Amino acid sequence: RAKPAAIITCCLLLIIGIICAIIVGAHSSNKKPVLFETNEDYVQGIDISSHNGDIDWETVAQNTDFVIIRVGYRGYGTGKITADSKFEQNIKGATDAGIRTGVYFYSQATTEEEAREEAEFTLKAISGYDVSLPVFIDYEYAHGPDGRLYDADLSSADAAGIINAFCGRISRRGKFCGLYANSSVLNKNIKTSALNKDAYIWVADYNKSVTYLGSYDLWQYTKNGSCEGINSKHVDENRWFIK
Repeated sequence: RAKPAAIITCCLLLIIGIICAIIVGAHSSNKKPVLFETNEDYVQGIDISSHNGDIDWETVAQNTDFVIIRVGYRGYGTGKITADSKFEQNIKGATDAGIRTGVYFYSQATTEEEAREEAEFTLKAISGYDVSLPVFIDYEYAHGPDGRLYDADLSSADAAGIINAFCGRISRRGKFCGLYANSSVLNKNIKTSALNKDAYIWVADYNKSVTYLGSYDLWQYTKNGSCEGINSKHVDENRWFIK
């Protein structure tokens, strides 16, 4: 018969193993391709838009592992799709400098049809460029209680359907897809269990640790970062978890 001490030890080891599995699983579901070859736990990157001004991409290439560039946005009031004024300059500069590059579109889609429209706009914009990292839909509410998403009053299932419509169109064109949202939106406004399993999850959370309860691949941990070659006062910094 097993001794009580041995049983207790086995139970403790089992609990520790479960905890470790949960911690590792929180970073990634491991069902998506690993996009970086490294022995590190994560790689470091930035995301940028026209708000970051003119960028010295050759210098940036020496100081970051990847960049995610805004393609455009849908107005939260007008609903009009507009290209980022520096997208062409940024995508050419980043890819010419050899930086691993992804893109994002700031969505205010309130229907699946609008989401597919945003995806088509994005695919057309990146055609001919080496975008080897995912194409993300940036799903967030406008600042303040106004805007299309507030007015639409979507259910969490509706939100997941809109995101899947965008991601599905991207995936069918042979590109990796993903979702950007903050922890609060992910926890409260999106039925994440219904999201396409091939979507990379990029969570924004400026706390000491991520408060989103599900698994994720990238963490935007500050909007007040810096990177040599970026001339704006601040830049968003991110960690892309490998393990």
